[in-house]
Amino acid sequence: MTRTFLFEGKTKKFFSDDGYPGFVVIENKDDITKNDDPTKTQIMPGKGKFATDTTCAVFQLLKDAGIPVAYEKRLSDTEFLAPLAEEMISLEVIARRFAAGSFLKRYPELITTSGVPHRFHQLRFELFLKTTNGRVNRKGLEDFYVNADDPFIANPYEDEWNLFHSKKPNWEVDANLKVPIRASTILPKGVTVAQIEKLTRKIFLVLESAWGQLGFHFVDFKLEFCFLKGDLMLADVLDADSWRLRNADWTGEFSKQLFRDDQPMEKIAANYQAVARMVQLFRIPKQAIVIWREFEKDVLPDFPVVPGAKFENVILSGYKSPKKCIEKLEQLLTEYPEGGVILACVGISNVLGSILSARTSWPVINVAITAGSFPEDVWSSLRMPGGAPSMTMLSPDNAVLAALNMLSLKNPAVYALRQLAIEKLDV
Repeated sequence: MTRTFLFEGKTKKFFSDDGYPGFVVIENKDDITKNDDPTKTQIMPGKGKFATDTTCAVFQLLKDAGIPVAYEKRLSDTEFLAPLAEEMISLEVIARRFAAGSFLKRYPELITTSGVPHRFHQLRFELFLKTTNGRVNRKGLEDFYVNADDPFIANPYEDEWNLFHSKKPNWEVDANLKVPIRASTILPKGVTVAQIEKLTRKIFLVLESAWGQLGFHFVDFKLEFCFLKGDLMLADVLDADSWRLRNADWTGEFSKQLFRDDQPMEKIAANYQAVARMVQLFRIPKQAIVIWREFEKDVLPDFPVVPGAKFENVILSGYKSPKKCIEKLEQLLTEYPEGGVILACVGISNVLGSILSARTSWPVINVAITAGSFPEDVWSSLRMPGGAPSMTMLSPDNAVLAALNMLSLKNPAVYALRQLAIEKLDV
């Protein structure tokens, strides 16, 4: 196999390899950069490996969660294989859960004194035009120049983008760079800002859940996207250079912010290594939502298709076949060691809910399916005997949502699904 050098960035090298036609080899370097100033770049021994460890684990998690990612496989300690993009999109895409970094220079009114930053109910989505020395690496824009690094796009959903300084409040006299650029000159044909925003939110929420399970606050991140075979895809790398990550009590930083803050290189390297180890725990679990009915004729509730959450359809009567119910429950507990939720969809005489909830620590939700027509039927689901801690809901659809909420505590893909819907409220 012959490998050919293509080009080099600040922290990566790119190669073609005739053993992998249609792909590009990305090699992470040991360089760590600061503030778009090449004179401040330093070497962190091991950073290339830490970046590759992190990126490959994160990209695999996102692929498993059903997100389109330009990633194929890992090749070595510092290299991975990615599909050759038809076009990189000249945007830096940022999502924020908390107000931090340069965002506070543009919105100083959100600075807090408690040590806990301002939290956004809905992720804050922002676009920045990606520039190098004021110029955009895109055909047809050879004459375009802006006197600022990676300017902020103030109105991304309009046809003509207004560019502002990325680190100044918009009320300052020179914040408006007064160099507009048309969105169509940056976005590939068929790609919209709405598509970029939707995909960005999904990616953030999956990672927010994965880090939250390990006890960390996922503060913000920066992404790049590519266009490949008609699809918008996450591209480049996603590692400790790409985000801000804080521990549970906000006392520890685990990202490049340490380097920006001039912390000792030994501390920075140790935290990068810790991140590279922790992301190996990221995964989509195998869990179940069991729709347990007593009769075939009972209507199944609607449920979404989401990675890691399998819907099991069981038809067994609690009062006619209690022994078979217990045997089926044992089978499910064996098949799904990472847990599940049971919806006991019963009309009259709900023996099933008490049998199941007394014999498993999985949550059991009674769905009183005949209570709409016969309100008195709900009492057999509400008045459970001692040691049978089941819950009761009247709406099958709400019962499915409640089950998904429970699974979201361990499943990043389910968390993203539910949180996307939740964050649309009150906006």
